Amino acid sequence: MKSKIYQVILKVPYTKKEKVEDFLYEHIQKGWETIEKKFRVYFILYLNEKSPELALLEEFLEKNSEINVEYKLLKEENWEEIWKAHFKPLKIGKSLVIIPPWEKYEPNPYEMVVIIEAGQAFGTGHHPTTKMMLENIEIFKERIKDSNLKIIDIGCGTGILSIACAKLFKNSTIFAIDIDELAIEASKENAILNKVEDKIIIQKEIPQEKFHLILANIGYREIKNLAPIIKSCSQTGSHVFLSGFLNTDAVNIINIYQNMGYSLIKHQKENEWSFLWLKLVTN
Repeated sequence: MKSKIYQVILKVPYTKKEKVEDFLYEHIQKGWETIEKKFRVYFILYLNEKSPELALLEEFLEKNSEINVEYKLLKEENWEEIWKAHFKPLKIGKSLVIIPPWEKYEPNPYEMVVIIEAGQAFGTGHHPTTKMMLENIEIFKERIKDSNLKIIDIGCGTGILSIACAKLFKNSTIFAIDIDELAIEASKENAILNKVEDKIIIQKEIPQEKFHLILANIGYREIKNLAPIIKSCSQTGSHVFLSGFLNTDAVNIINIYQNMGYSLIKHQKENEWSFLWLKLVTN
């Protein structure tokens, strides 16, 4: 008998938002969706009924009774079908098209196809943060007009950003970094699907090198904590793309990076999510 999947919706008062984020970052490996409402923040995640993460979450909720929780039970086979039904070809920017491997798609001559099998890693292009990152990678390509770059994708998930860079910046060196073994595995498989496995170095450690473009779509806490490491990967003129955080957290992140010598090039918003384009002007 197949195991079942719970959709778990946490309805969290703003005063508890950071505490819940801390718990999720520490204990939930597969990611979650955040929706900002008028007086609450909603965290939506999917957990297997046999997962130890579910027991940890229930223990956490017992100690935080002001958090409302809603469970929806989905059979695993139904979840797989729902997932496939929602993951259709997605056009982003002027030329990028994201497709799952089971979809047949005939691209136009100007389109660039990125094939993504998500598995249990984060990043299909459908989430606003990934979409904004991809849009601005394409804009960066148009502005820079240089394919011989060094690029790093910190928290690569499925590898979607690294793969897009490999296709857009033909002669570039690209590092895809993630501490999650599932993400490393997904990135390697997706790189092979897109025939760019020889263009992307996929590993857990951030190399001690300088990069022209630094990508991090990883969440508020990580972007804040990794600021010194991102600075160490930068040189004067380096561009940094940051996303994965809410609009309410953007000002704090801007302040942190401006204090390290970055200037704000662009602040883009989609729904409750933010994207920042920064450039290091003083080292």
